[in-house]
Amino acid sequence: MKFIHYGKAFLIGAVFILMGSVAFALPVIVDLEQNPDYISGTPYGSGTLTYESAGASFMGSLSVSGLIPFFTYQMKLEGQPDDDFTANALIGSIGRWWVIDETAAWGGYSVTDDQVAAEWAAGKTVLGYLLFDSFTADASGSANLNFYVDSSYHVAGVPQPDRPAPGDLVMPAGMYDAVSFIITEDAAPWGTPLLRRNISFEVTGAASPVPEPATLLLLGSGLLGLAGFRRRKK
Repeated sequence: MKFIHYGKAFLIGAVFILMGSVAFALPVIVDLEQNPDYISGTPYGSGTLTYESAGASFMGSLSVSGLIPFFTYQMKLEGQPDDDFTANALIGSIGRWWVIDETAAWGGYSVTDDQVAAEWAAGKTVLGYLLFDSFTADASGSANLNFYVDSSYHVAGVPQPDRPAPGDLVMPAGMYDAVSFIITEDAAPWGTPLLRRNISFEVTGAASPVPEPATLLLLGSGLLGLAGFRRRKK
């Protein structure tokens, strides 16, 4: 009986250790904010973003309303080069690069991977951004969808030519401490966010996905059940 008691204690301890080790991966729920700098008209729409704080990629769900019925919108990750240079560079490496220059048309210009280093060396602010998905609002101006970043697009539905094919993109592992999730209209001016939220998350790498909380609950229940079964059998 003492062996069974110690075995149960070990199993319970293992469950709590597993739960503690992935507590940081619980979902984060935030409200999206309207962008006061929206320049095509009066800001509109609202939404809620739910995302995993850590996982094999940036993933979660989006719920939005108050949009233009049957209109298409882009979902992007945008770096914050002044606050998190590393995350900005990681996003640009799988998406696109934009040099901020108020003297240029559109307030800046696009550059390629080969041109980024020279722009940085010249003291320019280079923004990395990734258009990873898009959606079309329904008849009521609403949309609900799940997302998992594995694609890079030029515009909605058109793959970025110098990046992996849609579905084959792998986000670089690392901490993304200061980035922005943004929604823009799939029309000019594409770069002006309609809704946005500053967020942070970790990409752990495709080889080491983070268990879901429900998985941990099932694992814990199974281990405790096994301990009870061994006691009854004894």
